[in-house]
Amino acid sequence: MQIAEVLSDLTSLRVCDHDAALALVSVHKTPATSASTNQSEAMNSGTEADIDDDVDMKRVTDLVGLHYGVKVNYKQGEDAGLKKARTDVEQVLEKLESKGTE
Repeated sequence: MQIAEVLSDLTSLRVCDHDAALALVSVHKTPATSASTNQSEAMNSGTEADIDDDVDMKRVTDLVGLHYGVKVNYKQGEDAGLKKARTDVEQVLEKLESKGTE
């Protein structure tokens, strides 16, 4: 059941826009264990400074930012660097195929 919830959350992150995705990952529930008051306050506040202090939240916000950047670039069309990289890969594959048939 938890796997389905995680997959659903990942799909939601993929579909929504950048700000909504950040809001989705910034929401915290009160911790189940009795942690220090400072930690629970930091987790519930969701401010930028708190996110920077939490390593996992920093990773998530970085990942959401990277995903958003790729998504925007994909919508804008192919990048010249990406086209060149594809051409280079195709040339290498052609060379490998020609060496394999000799």
